[in-house]
Amino acid sequence: MDEPQPVEFLLDDYPDVIRDTGMALRSLIFSTVAGTVETIRPGWRWIAYSLPEGKRVRNFAWIGPERKHIHLGFEHGTLLADPDRLLHGAEDGLKQFRYFTFEPSIDVDEAILADYLRRAADLATLPTAARRALALQRDSNVDNLTTVPDDWVLLTSTSDPRSEA
Repeated sequence: MDEPQPVEFLLDDYPDVIRDTGMALRSLIFSTVAGTVETIRPGWRWIAYSLPEGKRVRNFAWIGPERKHIHLGFEHGTLLADPDRLLHGAEDGLKQFRYFTFEPSIDVDEAILADYLRRAADLATLPTAARRALALQRDSNVDNLTTVPDDWVLLTSTSDPRSEA
């Protein structure tokens, strides 16, 4: 079996500023989410962060370094509230992940990142059925089936545009 590799093994292949940002993100993750386990994914060139649950682990975040920037991503990122649209991934059509990109240093307040990390860890530890229910609720996007949006034209027997032709 392969020996686990230290995070430095992965980050040492990148420019110093990317390495430093990766180490700062790593420190933030460990200080924000108690009990975090770190795993190097050399094939993906990612550093994965998870919480142990019995014999399993629940992934909640990852760091993905690249030459010019570095990502802090979230396993169930589509379920994270992101009212200010700080997260990327939707524009790429990603169905589960969302992420921050830092080019190359961290430009988002640490308290904001810590909040996303805590919420991502909370989501990861939910039962699968609860996450699935949240995804269904998010996908429905229907708050009230009795309200018709203002930009829809209501057709009534007296205002049928087909009868005006």
